[in-house]
Amino acid sequence: MNKAFLNVAIQAPVKTLFDYKINHTSKIKPKIGQRILVPFGKKKRLGFIHSISKTSSIESSKLKPFIEILDKEPIIDKKTRAIIDWCSKYYHYPIGNIYAGAVPKYLRESKYPKDIGSFLFSSLKEKRKALTNTQKTALAQCKKHLKMNEVVLLNGITGSGKTEIYMRLIESQLSKGNQALFLVPEIGLTPQISFVLGDRFGDMVKIIHSGTSAKKRAEIWLGAKEGKAQLVVGTRSAIFTPFASLGIVVVDEEHDQSYKQQTGLMYSARDLAVVKSKEHASSLVLGSATPSFESLHNVDNKKYVSVEMNKRVFSTPSPKTKVIDLRIHQTNKGLTQPLINDIKTQLKKNKQVLIYLNRRGYAPLTMCSECGHIEECPRCDSSLVLYKQSMLLRCHHCAFEKKASDSCNLCEAENIVIGKGTQKIEECLREEFPKETVLRIDRDSTRSIKRREEVFNMARSGKARILVGTQMLTKGHDFPNLSMVAIVNADQGIFGSDFRSGERFAQHFFQASGRAGRRDERGLVVIQTNNPDNFLLKEIITKDYLSFYSNAILERKGRWPPYNGAVLIRAESINKKKAFNFLSKIAGFCAAIPNNTTLILGPVPSPIERKLGKYRGQILLLDTNKKKLHNTINKVDLFLEKNIINKMIKWQIDIDPLDMS
Repeated sequence: MNKAFLNVAIQAPVKTLFDYKINHTSKIKPKIGQRILVPFGKKKRLGFIHSISKTSSIESSKLKPFIEILDKEPIIDKKTRAIIDWCSKYYHYPIGNIYAGAVPKYLRESKYPKDIGSFLFSSLKEKRKALTNTQKTALAQCKKHLKMNEVVLLNGITGSGKTEIYMRLIESQLSKGNQALFLVPEIGLTPQISFVLGDRFGDMVKIIHSGTSAKKRAEIWLGAKEGKAQLVVGTRSAIFTPFASLGIVVVDEEHDQSYKQQTGLMYSARDLAVVKSKEHASSLVLGSATPSFESLHNVDNKKYVSVEMNKRVFSTPSPKTKVIDLRIHQTNKGLTQPLINDIKTQLKKNKQVLIYLNRRGYAPLTMCSECGHIEECPRCDSSLVLYKQSMLLRCHHCAFEKKASDSCNLCEAENIVIGKGTQKIEECLREEFPKETVLRIDRDSTRSIKRREEVFNMARSGKARILVGTQMLTKGHDFPNLSMVAIVNADQGIFGSDFRSGERFAQHFFQASGRAGRRDERGLVVIQTNNPDNFLLKEIITKDYLSFYSNAILERKGRWPPYNGAVLIRAESINKKKAFNFLSKIAGFCAAIPNNTTLILGPVPSPIERKLGKYRGQILLLDTNKKKLHNTINKVDLFLEKNIINKMIKWQIDIDPLDMS
């Protein structure tokens, strides 16, 4: 150890580790995974011993000794360190910053809980539900495939009883003395699933999400590492929790975009679950009624195995669908009279209705008020985005642009901008139904945990009979008395500017419609659209999700993910010219790489070009060979290190991007 050097990960915007000499006055022997205090410039910083090497690329005389080791034993185990290492390489992100995101804040502040305590529960609560024949078959198939170390995609329609399958599989692992990690996409789902799991597993259910206190999070984190916390339920960041004996990872609603971090380290918790399960040699179940195209593509390529559940637990059939043509029926703040009549009919039956607005993540589009025509890019399979300030229609994939017109270039009728907000819809509903409790559920109305719980309790109890909101309402919630779902503007989803628009709309449609009629009466789904004869819409309405996927995936072949790997490089600056010069130099550098097969699209303005006073642009890189794509990004990293071209520029590299805005 005398000649050893400590390679320390410190939170800093560089991708290297920092070398330190051994401090021979230290009473604690250095070990990989310990927290350590080191001199960093003129300050003292906390870091993590990531590795120990016999040599250093820096002269020994120039290296400083560390100040103090905080832990007698490592708090970062070998498997968690391997995941952090993988993250740094795959997402091209500074390793010290990954440690900062993976380790609870309480531990990063040089603290340590006095008593982790024991989270073990003496026995399981016997509150099993009787399984349907579909569930019995699915459970048997899951056990068979998991025994063969295969990744299982549990593809079950809404209401088919996937949660009971999860719990049986978790129970099987807990009975062997193993641990379980259960991931949910949104904090709003955590209380509901923790209640269901708590009803079965009691006090062993421990929750990690953004609302968990710093100290409690550290206690659960360390408890899982020491094998004391058996069942951890959490949102995206819980994937970094260390486990002593991890038996199973469950990723519920695996298709959900919330599993992808959109700032800093832009990782996918679902994809990391695959890495984690391999490191721990644990079972992995990805569950959804509307699996992502990536996961279904992995099934097609024999990387995953699909277990299907096509029947609901309750005997009610899937909801019937009704389409309202917006070219015939005028709207008042987003709602037509036929839709209002349908709401009245359901309320007379003392039923609950959900008004769903598919608004998140879609840019404004122009549509003809008569024929429903939407301007599309002649070079890409995507709709043109309206930039109101410049009145230009742009493709944010290839930079094509044209002047926006007030009239349709096919039939010369008036062009309208589609896209309504939840508050306008709520206003109309209050006017139409003054005696009813109208409950709006979106990110604005559920900012605090307390308010979120109040809102969903009102919704589940049926006290509020009219619910209006965004996709937050469709994620795994069970509203017993809900009989009708209305999608007020289907075109906003179908004709999004993103190549994933059709996939997302289909997911939202099937998830939203799955909330209706889950008990004693068949549900109703009402769709308002300017394009009732649209091929995609007809496919979604008349077929199941897998049939839709089989056709829609073919349109991606040869260009878009999941057939191609994708990387989005974003840049923003208060100086527009500097931002686009920066992106242009990167695009030029990529184009000049010898034998480079990577397709370079851009630079183009971001769909929201100006945000918080900064101009935003982006480049999209596509390649059928992911290894080559990552090699290109490695070269871009080196190019940016050697060339000072990023002054006044904030930039980021997004691997496998989901949000193109």
